[in-house]
Amino acid sequence: MKRFAYVRTMVYVCLALASPAVAQQPASDAWRVTLTPYLIGAAISGTTGARGVEAEIDLPASDIFSNLEFGAMGIVAARKGDWGLGTDLIFMALGATADRPAADVDFNQTAFAFYGLRRLNAVAEATFGLRVNGLDGGLTFKEESVVPAGTELSQSKWWVDPIVGLRLHSNSARRVNATLYGEIGGLGLGSDLEWQIFPVVDVRVLDRMSLELGYRWLSMDYTTGDGSDHFTWDTLTQGPVVGFKFQF
Repeated sequence: MKRFAYVRTMVYVCLALASPAVAQQPASDAWRVTLTPYLIGAAISGTTGARGVEAEIDLPASDIFSNLEFGAMGIVAARKGDWGLGTDLIFMALGATADRPAADVDFNQTAFAFYGLRRLNAVAEATFGLRVNGLDGGLTFKEESVVPAGTELSQSKWWVDPIVGLRLHSNSARRVNATLYGEIGGLGLGSDLEWQIFPVVDVRVLDRMSLELGYRWLSMDYTTGDGSDHFTWDTLTQGPVVGFKFQF
């Protein structure tokens, strides 16, 4: 498949860019912090369902951007020696207007990860932690229909996935570097299965600032409840990523 051929190529790029000199460098004893705000051209596809009714969804990035009211995305990591901490936030607030019935539709999606970092060698580190996932949806009816005008209906689902991952990076003195991050999680403790693949090319533009270009796949397969309490979110969110990494 093209996706896995692309990921395999990124692995080769990461390893090729890692010079022997870097492989011999010890971990720094000083705190090193990186801040990476980014934007993803996200498309969402898969199956969602509630109260026993399921539907296929296929939202291209253009539809999400046209209904985006607010978004916040960023990665922060702090490292000292062989250990570190990191966070990764994705938040999207979407809004739209439905004609039949006439209603305002609001939908918020949150994915917030908090994880520890353990340096394995000069080009690899392990990650382990949790991702908090949240979906909030609401309808506000504007006209008399099956319910009185002004009626609000809302539902929220939140769950937590344990996650473990591996980050490969070149981290050489060259201007262009590459990173490949992969993770797996859920494993029935939250989602039935959660996985992510995130390759990035890093282009240094200043001593402490880099342009980051990549592509992200984030899949969640979460099901809970039976009958009227049934809820399913089995989706793949994917798209190109552009951001800036600042180092302190």
